[in-house]
Amino acid sequence: MSRLSYLLSLTPVETWRLVRRRLPGLRGGPAWTAAELLSSSKHKRGIRFAELLLRQEAVVRRHMPWEPVQFEGRRVVEIGCGPLAGYGPLAIFCGAVSFESAEPEWDAGLFASDEISGRYLRILHTDLVDLYGPRMDFASFSRALAERLRIYRSGFEIAPIQGPVYIVISQSCPEHVFPIEATLDKLAAIQTEHTRSLHLIDFGNHYPSGNPFDGLYDQPPAEYIMQRGKAMNLLRVTDIAKLFAERGLRARVISARKFAGSFPGIVHPWWRERYDDDALFTQHALVAGPV
Repeated sequence: MSRLSYLLSLTPVETWRLVRRRLPGLRGGPAWTAAELLSSSKHKRGIRFAELLLRQEAVVRRHMPWEPVQFEGRRVVEIGCGPLAGYGPLAIFCGAVSFESAEPEWDAGLFASDEISGRYLRILHTDLVDLYGPRMDFASFSRALAERLRIYRSGFEIAPIQGPVYIVISQSCPEHVFPIEATLDKLAAIQTEHTRSLHLIDFGNHYPSGNPFDGLYDQPPAEYIMQRGKAMNLLRVTDIAKLFAERGLRARVISARKFAGSFPGIVHPWWRERYDDDALFTQHALVAGPV
């Protein structure tokens, strides 16, 4: 699907949100609505976070010793949880004592609304019971979310999240963060040598294009960001590994979904001078720790 076709497939509100995120001078976007979230094939499926965690942990176990993440009795932090609290409901259902995140688009009133409670959280609760057993009824689940979920409407680097934390997690978030160095400094400050961490980073173009790297390498990153806005920081997998290591964050960077040798597009010399094919055409990486 071309970018134009993709834009034409969106609703006017979705198109405006995307444009405002990507064009310089038009930061922010229209507030999320319950109708928009509940009609989204992505957002309305809260159980996808359990599915993502199961899949990602299976991939990690192929590369390093890894026990399943256990939320019971743990403080959990997510970088950028999205408008429906991301991994928060899963973590709370599975016994986390607290879940904290920072999300610039967070709307506490929307999350507490009857529409989200009845058409998102109730369905998610049923799915969680099917997967993990009847740990709590829906009324108890709702109370636990109200009491143990703390989400700050800010960037992660300035959120009042204190350490130590036992679990730090994120789902396709670090590639959107500016400046990522400040966010990783925050992680280093709140983690301990025993902190479990698992981050999925998507280095693709975030469009449903024929190749996940279409359009990314036509020009140097500074020019790409100047034209399209701060939607992606365009760091590659080798950059991420270096930034984590420089801060003493004990994690292994596991490359996944590689497309080297199958990219038909243009690669500007700026990219060729700095990265090999593995770095350029790795779409996903899992950053898992401690090691």
